[in-house]
Amino acid sequence: MNGSRKNVCFVHDKAFDELYYLNTLVKMTKSSCQDREFRGEYFGMDCEGIKKLSSERNDYINMLNLMSDKLSNLININLSIENEILHE
Repeated sequence: MNGSRKNVCFVHDKAFDELYYLNTLVKMTKSSCQDREFRGEYFGMDCEGIKKLSSERNDYINMLNLMSDKLSNLININLSIENEILHE
């Protein structure tokens, strides 16, 4: 592998690692929101507050799920790029 290809692979690997770590953080945050929602942690709120918090948590869970899907797509695109670089 020539020098410029090695540099591209190095940069690609760093970008892949960052995407992977970011996706892991998103999934951990989503899991934490889901755990709190499933356990019904509302800290003595009234019924209206519970509904509002539950709705807000579910909105965040949905957004985090979309973020994770997009990050997974970027990870797969990067894997395709890596495959193309390595098999040129």
